[in-house]
Amino acid sequence: MTPAAAIAVDAPAAVAAKATYALEELTRICAASAAVSYPSAGLAASEAAWRLFAGEDGRAPAAGDDGLVDFGDGVADIVMSTFWHLSRWEERPGSTRDERGRFPAAAALFDPEAAAADRLVERFRRIADAPRPGPLTVALTHDIDTPWRWSGARAVAGAAARAKAAAVARRPRELARELRGLAGLPRHRVRGTDPNWCFERICEIERSHGGASTYFVLAGHHHPADGAAPRVYERVRPAVVTQVLAQGDELGLHPSYTASEDFGLIAEERARLEALAGGPVRGVRFHYLRHDAHTTLPELDRLGFAYDSSQGYADRPGMRAGLSHPYRPYDVAADRPLAMLELPLVAMDATLAEDRYLGLSADDGLQRAVATLEQAARAGGTVSILWHNDRFEPAYARGWDRAYDRLLGWVRERGGRLCTAAEAVGLDAGAMPRR
Repeated sequence: MTPAAAIAVDAPAAVAAKATYALEELTRICAASAAVSYPSAGLAASEAAWRLFAGEDGRAPAAGDDGLVDFGDGVADIVMSTFWHLSRWEERPGSTRDERGRFPAAAALFDPEAAAADRLVERFRRIADAPRPGPLTVALTHDIDTPWRWSGARAVAGAAARAKAAAVARRPRELARELRGLAGLPRHRVRGTDPNWCFERICEIERSHGGASTYFVLAGHHHPADGAAPRVYERVRPAVVTQVLAQGDELGLHPSYTASEDFGLIAEERARLEALAGGPVRGVRFHYLRHDAHTTLPELDRLGFAYDSSQGYADRPGMRAGLSHPYRPYDVAADRPLAMLELPLVAMDATLAEDRYLGLSADDGLQRAVATLEQAARAGGTVSILWHNDRFEPAYARGWDRAYDRLLGWVRERGGRLCTAAEAVGLDAGAMPRR
């Protein structure tokens, strides 16, 4: 194991902890062992950045070259640029939010698909004479929003209504999909199966590539966005947990839609899931990725979670913090890093496929996901991807099951590793690391 580098920071008290944190993350990601100082000949300091992070009025930051933040004084400050990215400074209260209360990629200063903070890591690696990046690691994850499609008469009526709307609007592909699904309903009823119950199929694909995955399961319904059939979810949840654990995969918590605002729900839902699992649930991904980096993540840390993997964008693939590596989020209010890790979510099927986002075909979506993972591979990154369980039934998949299979094949051909989220952040079975 590479020994930690000695870090020396000579900065005003208001920014010293922030600079130290950024240097700690850079040295850890790079596995650097040489002593580093800030400021120094290799690590210039921007006094404009210091004033900004000390709370003084100043010019709004602008996007610079190679991941650097332009703080207004022309100084290429790698350390404070890293802090800006990883602290999610641009997501502080008052920043832009979409209709679901999320900070969108459209409001970000840097293009998430450009992996801006990875460029800073590259620069620091050269300065610190750190070793070359290692192979790519990809955590395979699934959010179980709707484990059972045919939940009752309303679900069937909804499918029929969607088919009718597609016919009226002359959307033949959508119409064909809904009609194929309805045609398969009698078969599923006879067999006691369901189009969304695809755990075995997912497992088969992943094991064929030497991978395993993490399933984030809802344990509470408090809002219409949590799903139209809470009683059905309640009934099948024990079977979901049993299936996931029997496959040798990881179980994670999918906090409900309003849990990011009502922290009591997070603890309540974790307890419910742990009671079914008979053991600790260590990881989190919020439903709809709906959370606040500056309030929700510190609460997860307080509750003792080991990692979160909600820091992705719904409207674009790419790296939300510009980084292809797990990192400790920063509690700006307490002026300290959290103990838990953030595992970047860089590609999601819904982002690629759904018309409200990019609306790509499965083939085009695959290429977009590959391009994002190629960025992570060049950085020797460790990231997560998300494919929902309702993308694997032939009647509804529209090719996204094959795209997932091919994406995993690409990772393996690239020399990458496929694993659970817990394995990606370095957790041993049953362990919960705390700093």
